[in-house]
Amino acid sequence: MKSQIELETELEKLKKTHKVVRTLEVFLDTDTEETATLFLKKPDKTTRSLVSKLVNQDKFSNAVVACLNALYIGGDELKLVTENDDAIESAGMGVVDLLTVQKAILKKN
Repeated sequence: MKSQIELETELEKLKKTHKVVRTLEVFLDTDTEETATLFLKKPDKTTRSLVSKLVNQDKFSNAVVACLNALYIGGDELKLVTENDDAIESAGMGVVDLLTVQKAILKKN
């Protein structure tokens, strides 16, 4: 696991490359407060489509892992999350929030 200083330095470098970087803090164990910090890029249409297909097939855990694999750009090692059932469940809600698109506003003139 990286130190806070290492994570902050890496985040600043990633912001220069990717402009917008999302930080996902994932609990690694349901009984402790230990977390992993992942930096993710903005989801693209391909990632949204892949995750949607997996969720529709009742493969939520696979969808979370696929999304993280596609969007991960840095932070702690990804396998800390993808190889840990508790962490995958923890990451799931963050992934749902990440993939949520803002609704358009329709106005009658």
